[in-house]
Amino acid sequence: MISLRPLILEDLPFLLEVRNDDSTRYNLENDSIFTLEQCQTWFGSLKSPWYIIEINRFPVGYIRTSGDEIGCDIHPKFRRNGYARMAYEIYLKDKNYATLWVFLDNFAINLYSELGFKPTGEHKNIRGRGYIKMEYNAN
Repeated sequence: MISLRPLILEDLPFLLEVRNDDSTRYNLENDSIFTLEQCQTWFGSLKSPWYIIEINRFPVGYIRTSGDEIGCDIHPKFRRNGYARMAYEIYLKDKNYATLWVFLDNFAINLYSELGFKPTGEHKNIRGRGYIKMEYNAN
């Protein structure tokens, strides 16, 4: 069973294991590697909640939020199991609006389209790759 729970300080080593993986960073706008100390400082100033994605109470990834902007990172060992789709469906269930950014060559763009996200027309070029903003509007 999948569930989302708020990120807590004790989750930061797991978060960094996922976040600092090369395959995760490749699809993030900020591809920096962070230390636990940097992550703890960031966590202390976090303004929007982040969520740990759990399968039968075992962490497999997390959802990032910053206001209306969201994102999801799944641990490399647990990708391609539908966990991101299920987590987004749970998260978006009671939301009317959300945005996200995605690289045009990231296969997750198909998932976002299937979930109802549509390109806004905003785009950037990050590390030589197209990066677009998409929005979800339940209304």
